[in-house]
Amino acid sequence: MIIRIFDTAIDPQETDRARRIHREVIVPAFARFAGCGGIEMGLSLEEHSRDLVLLVAISRWDSVAAIEQATASPEYADAVSELRELFQENPIVRHFELTD
Repeated sequence: MIIRIFDTAIDPQETDRARRIHREVIVPAFARFAGCGGIEMGLSLEEHSRDLVLLVAISRWDSVAAIEQATASPEYADAVSELRELFQENPIVRHFELTD
């Protein structure tokens, strides 16, 4: 299994909007991607530099190929477009293979 960690920062006043987008748009979209075992989002409890809140999304995937297929799709672009509007920093994306 592959874990994909995506993190960025948003304005603290946008946390409710980010939660709504995640719940109403991101989660249902990711549930439809082949090979995706789900996605969770976390918001930092304290503000980050420049008074921003860190946002992290952690998704589970069967393979790197499944990630590549999903992230190259128009459905992915549509699903994340509204959330991307909130980003105050360039996202950092990392992939990890789970060990036994």
